[in-house]
Amino acid sequence: MSYIRKVIGTDEKLLATFRPHWIYFLEAVICLVGLSAIGFLIEYYLYAFFTHNAYKFNVDLWLVTFTERNTPIPWIFVLTGLAVFIPLFLVYISTEVGLTNQRVIYKRGLIFIEVDQVDLEDIRAEHVIHGWFGWMFGYGRVRLDCRFVDDIILPAIRNPYRLVKASHTARMKHPLIEYGHDEFWSNMEQIEKLRDESRVRHKLKTLKEKMKGSFGKASKQKALTQDNAPSQSPKKKPPNKAA
Repeated sequence: MSYIRKVIGTDEKLLATFRPHWIYFLEAVICLVGLSAIGFLIEYYLYAFFTHNAYKFNVDLWLVTFTERNTPIPWIFVLTGLAVFIPLFLVYISTEVGLTNQRVIYKRGLIFIEVDQVDLEDIRAEHVIHGWFGWMFGYGRVRLDCRFVDDIILPAIRNPYRLVKASHTARMKHPLIEYGHDEFWSNMEQIEKLRDESRVRHKLKTLKEKMKGSFGKASKQKALTQDNAPSQSPKKKPPNKAA
């Protein structure tokens, strides 16, 4: 069950929940696999090129025995990969962001849970942070510009503009927040403009790929037709007989 659903009050309505993007899990796996592979490659090449000059040793550590063929080098890289993998994986499985009609709740941690929350009336602006990979895979970090408290930077979530739009809508309906109608709709128009631009770029890219594919198929079909067509020599007309 969601942790945020347990902590909201009876007079509070949960509008939406957001989980971290799968990019955290992908980064964790890449770091673990990449560092482990580097460690085993280093051990292999050290043994392959320096085996004659290698110092022979034999160390027993409980269940693990290290020799010149089985050095601790790859395991150091594996442990380093685990040190990177575990925090990213914990962020992916334990972090949660909730939006209610009164506040934004940011929960992180699996065993030692930490919760940051800010009332909607204390939020003055939202900033979406994403780079090239964010545009490609559809994720971004949201920084909440708050008054009286420190700003809150949320983790990378899928479709961050959905959170921004839902936050604006909740602030517009909040009875204690003086939020101008014109300001609200100008922000909404800016958000929709950014989303439309992203959709247009995606559609243009898809259209270009389809056009390239169709032109390629047409050229191949034309070439096959020309190769399979039988070569016919022009027929000679019979000579005209004199009357």
